Amino acid sequence: MDESILNHLFLPHYLPNSADEDFLIKGKHENEYKLLDCLDEYFNSIAPTHLPFTLPVFRILHDGIKRWAAFQNPQNFSASNIQSTIEKLSSGSFLPLYFHTQNASILIEIDEKNQAVVSAWEVLLSTSEITSSVTRHYSCFPVATYRLRDRNQLSAKTHCEVLVDFMMNTIEYSKLPKVSGKEEEILDVPESHYVCQWWIQHFQGLIDNDTTEICLPFKKKHRDQVRSKSESSPFRRSGLWMTIKVVVQIILTKSLKENAIIIYKLFVTHFLTYIICTRPPPVDLLVHSIRKIVRRLNKIDHLIISSASESINQWIENTKNDIQDSINRIFPKSDWQQAVRMNEIRNEDLSMENFHLNNTRICKHLCRDLKAYLDGSAVREALETGVDTNGHYGDSSQNTKNIDYVPSLESLTNKCRHTMGVALTRLEIWVDTHLEQWISHGDLAGREKKFQDLLVFFEEYQNAALTHYGSTDPVGYSRFILTSLTIIRSMHHKLCQDNILKRLNAHSIQIPNLIELFEFLVLPNRDDMVRAESLYDFFKEFASKSYPDLLTDIKHVNAFGVYYAGQSLAMNNSIKQIRRQAEIDKQNKIQEVQQAKQRYTRLMDSIRGRPCSCYYDSDYNSYIECKVCSISATADRITVSIFENPMPVQRESALAVIFELQMPSEIRCYREVLWQFLNRPKHNSSNMMHRWLNVSPHQTKLSSYYHGPEKCKVNLVSSTTSVTQNYSSHPPRVGSTAIEGFLFENSLEVRISPTQPIEFKEEQHMLTPQLNHSDYKQLQFAINSTGFIQNDVIAKLSNCSLSIQPKEFVEFGSFRSGHRLQWWNLLAALETGSLSIAEESVAILITHSILQYGPVGDNKSNT
Repeated sequence: MDESILNHLFLPHYLPNSADEDFLIKGKHENEYKLLDCLDEYFNSIAPTHLPFTLPVFRILHDGIKRWAAFQNPQNFSASNIQSTIEKLSSGSFLPLYFHTQNASILIEIDEKNQAVVSAWEVLLSTSEITSSVTRHYSCFPVATYRLRDRNQLSAKTHCEVLVDFMMNTIEYSKLPKVSGKEEEILDVPESHYVCQWWIQHFQGLIDNDTTEICLPFKKKHRDQVRSKSESSPFRRSGLWMTIKVVVQIILTKSLKENAIIIYKLFVTHFLTYIICTRPPPVDLLVHSIRKIVRRLNKIDHLIISSASESINQWIENTKNDIQDSINRIFPKSDWQQAVRMNEIRNEDLSMENFHLNNTRICKHLCRDLKAYLDGSAVREALETGVDTNGHYGDSSQNTKNIDYVPSLESLTNKCRHTMGVALTRLEIWVDTHLEQWISHGDLAGREKKFQDLLVFFEEYQNAALTHYGSTDPVGYSRFILTSLTIIRSMHHKLCQDNILKRLNAHSIQIPNLIELFEFLVLPNRDDMVRAESLYDFFKEFASKSYPDLLTDIKHVNAFGVYYAGQSLAMNNSIKQIRRQAEIDKQNKIQEVQQAKQRYTRLMDSIRGRPCSCYYDSDYNSYIECKVCSISATADRITVSIFENPMPVQRESALAVIFELQMPSEIRCYREVLWQFLNRPKHNSSNMMHRWLNVSPHQTKLSSYYHGPEKCKVNLVSSTTSVTQNYSSHPPRVGSTAIEGFLFENSLEVRISPTQPIEFKEEQHMLTPQLNHSDYKQLQFAINSTGFIQNDVIAKLSNCSLSIQPKEFVEFGSFRSGHRLQWWNLLAALETGSLSIAEESVAILITHSILQYGPVGDNKSNT
């Protein structure tokens, strides 16, 4: 039993092939409940002897685990027991249940009002989903929860019998497709929708509960393993253990909020330590388990603790110490590692025996441009004019001490006489080291000015960087990407600190191909890589937010502008004023059309029944118009311009329009920066859009409500012009058009200036060095990515030049096959001498591989 428990908790390298060989999940998972017994045992062991470990929430957790452990045992699971237990659930208590026969779990909670709240979720993924790719899989929590109007539905006898049936019988298994394409009933995980959907929906009087207000969202990684798919029931990691972790984190998160994640991780780590202390495994499994625990502790050390109480801080400190003491007690004391150390000493120079550092051919081509630069006077001039005796740059030495100082490209290039490259580097350094302090300094009143200054700074920097770096400087262009993203993130953080604007935290930031672009950034130092990792985490998190970003559908019901304007009294008053004036204009237009029609009618009535008497005067060689036709022409010339409502009828569209007109200046500046970065390097490109404030009648009716600057790159636009302008040259005929034909609702689209992102392949090309050597030129595709392309290289062996060996051709082409294998490939190349390090193309390949950020895995400690 102990071995089985350790297998499911620690997933060692050697696991059973079949579920029938595992104690916990063999048969019908009849022993799986013993995991809960272990947890109950753990709680009982720490309660009397470790008082500093006790937090109030753990008493609630222990009661729930003890109750759960009693029922998870199939032998104790009966309708009468379930019925009596649910009836006795008090306020603040909970009861989870895991149905391995349905591959689902449920959680019943009793809130402070003694009302029942229920939720259900799928536990394990199907075998095909787990084994179809190497990417990690996550489940998001909390899942949707529902409040019951009548709690007695849970304790009804029929409902309890349904739960018993769920526990004992599988309703439907997933189907796995065979290779031939035919489907065969194979025992995969059961379908969960009978519990996750039907069980929830069968209750009467369900009320959708807002889980995000109660429990902060979190994700659980599926660390599942599928062994021997040929078995009728392959080994799978315990779904009960997954459910235990989810339930524990839900309860802790509801109680401890932001501090729950570190408490949860420490709690699980302490439990795992307790398991290996009370059930000593073999030495190899013990070392494997301790390594996992130490890795967990290292990750916990990097977690940020929110403003926590003294008791929580004390609990964290005591728990860490207890885990460390336990590890020190059980860690094997033998000298089993000594042999490994001796091996390393004997072979430390094996890979370098044929590598001569004094070979000048290795480095010569890399330093050619650097030597030419150093021989010139550019560096000396920059140093002489750019740094004063205090170590400050140029005439801005006093400014750099001022926390409100923002460097200017014009000042750096004209006054300090820096080259464009040096000036751009100084701007990038300021963003990296001073931006956060600068943007956080000062009060709320000065925030608008700071955002306006930062917009000017970004526009100046982006224009110069794109021109200077172009497509020939991968390192510089990578710094431009990092600097721009740092500015966007800093502005976003500052905005979200305002309670009025904190809704931005729920909106996504969609920058096309950004996450994929990180792989190709060329970063020459560790600090840049650390910053890139931080930015990657930030933008990946916000790319998956549920609410739309600021640059797509601005009239969506969940759009930020619609939400903000809906909450703004001033904006709603502006909408009312515009609508009120529009109604007045509409009534005036109706009266004007009526008067025109009356005049038209009078003129036409005056000539009704009278014949035309026009004639041709040959003496004057002209056509003489009669009075009847003259009056008719006068009537036809009566025109009335149409009325068009400047404000859309739909409420969401109206809110979007008024937000575009009156949005806070900080939001407008932030969106301008974001939009210009998305449109790199085409942020000045024209489009065939019509700006609302340049189109009649919106120009005259809405201009007074516009609070933004005159020149903006992101404007309220429409791909079509207004009905008013279409009818300006040929208004409707008064005589034949009804009054309704002169009245129109707003005809302009509600959208903003579209984005034109750069093609991903174009940007990838800018960040990738190009090979010009005739022997390696055909292998450019091998340096363009880190995908496994060794087979493609071998297939192109017929293109191998006669001046290099086929082995060298294949070695060069497969060097970057798999980002994490590159260091192994480099060591192998140095050891075997299969690549000529003195060759420039080879040096480019190796240098680029070392400096490129590369793919980011879910477990970034391994990347």
